[in-house]
Amino acid sequence: MVDDWVERALDELSETSHTYLERALFAEIKEIMAEQTKRLTQAQGELDGRLWRK
Repeated sequence: MVDDWVERALDELSETSHTYLERALFAEIKEIMAEQTKRLTQAQGELDGRLWRK
């Protein structure tokens, strides 16, 4: 999955970064990706539920 590749790349970038600001940026990007994945899953569940109710 694309998310796995991006997460590994962010981990690698974080490990090789030299400043706290860069490491914080990469960590925040990972958190945003996790939140977006959660929202997507919830939206898919909501859509599925709405389709079954009709």
